[in-house]
Amino acid sequence: MRIERKLGLGCLLLLAAGMANAAPTFKGKDNKDCPDCPELVVVPAGKFLMGSPSTEPDHNDNESPQHAVTFAKPFAIGKYEVTFDEWDACVADKACEAVGDDDWGRGRRPVINVNFEMAVGYTRWLSKKTGQTYRLPSEAEWEYAARGGSTTPWFWGDSSAKACEFGNVGDQSLKTEHPDWTLHACTDGVTKTAPVGSFKPNKFGLYDTAGNVWEWVQDCFNETYKGAPTDGSAWETGDCVRRLDRGGGWYNKPSAIRSALRWAGDDPKRQNNTLGFRVVRTLP
Repeated sequence: MRIERKLGLGCLLLLAAGMANAAPTFKGKDNKDCPDCPELVVVPAGKFLMGSPSTEPDHNDNESPQHAVTFAKPFAIGKYEVTFDEWDACVADKACEAVGDDDWGRGRRPVINVNFEMAVGYTRWLSKKTGQTYRLPSEAEWEYAARGGSTTPWFWGDSSAKACEFGNVGDQSLKTEHPDWTLHACTDGVTKTAPVGSFKPNKFGLYDTAGNVWEWVQDCFNETYKGAPTDGSAWETGDCVRRLDRGGGWYNKPSAIRSALRWAGDDPKRQNNTLGFRVVRTLP
């Protein structure tokens, strides 16, 4: 048994204890602070190993060194990626810029064509609207929540074969459009973004942490995890001209939707149909 699996079991025990103690309240039903606010999942306090071991297939150097990160308190994170419905409520309040959907549809699909500053602006609007503290997740918060207590390359296990059960990924549905792409050997029936929650969640109850759209996180880019925070906070030193996004998108191959995969620094002004985000709400 590999050492990271032994540590993973201990982490799960800590997580279960943290979950029992978490009792946050929200202003609205369904873990929302308002009817147009994102639905949230409370992630328990605990500890996990961030990054991937060098033995993991398709491991990248920027996923090293693996390091323990401890969350002293629970936090709330979006159950889903922010949707067009939620974004358009901010637009209607004249606090966000209208964005196109590339004729793919709006509603419960994840918002796309949103850059880093626009995503941050949305969290500021939510904070002002609700009186709570909303923000983008730190990279550590994102990976901790996305893994759902797992230590495997994908949150569902060691093989990408089940990807189409758990996420909207680059699969055989795209084969006719992109015959040269490396794709999953399964079919999810979707060739662009899918409405959030269309696939199975991870064990924390989060949806689409693998695939659908890449998700902006707060951190500046650093080449490796050497010197990274160990308390779950965002790493806001380094190359802040570039920002990180995580999770992979609707078109990505198996290696790109691993829980540890980091997009190696993105232009914060970039807007396209592969980029979205989810939010975090700080708990008392």
